[in-house]
Amino acid sequence: MASRNNNLKYRYGITEEIYNEMLDKQDYSCAICNQKSEKNLSVDHCHTTGKIRGLLCQNCNVGLGYFNDDKNRMKLAMRYLDQSHSA
Repeated sequence: MASRNNNLKYRYGITEEIYNEMLDKQDYSCAICNQKSEKNLSVDHCHTTGKIRGLLCQNCNVGLGYFNDDKNRMKLAMRYLDQSHSA
């Protein structure tokens, strides 16, 4: 898996060993929804600082991306869901 290790090193500055340690620490589950995934979890990072936040399943990773990591937008979406469930 040299290409995977090279990709992790190039994109996120971590080795496959560090990725696997993170995976083990997260109990092989997404850091947001806690669901185990058959696929590799994505390395989630801040696009401003580059700091790695955790490993996410595809759905959670894409969801954060669609919200542009904007906490306010995410809160508004949560409020919207809450209101639509109470109607």
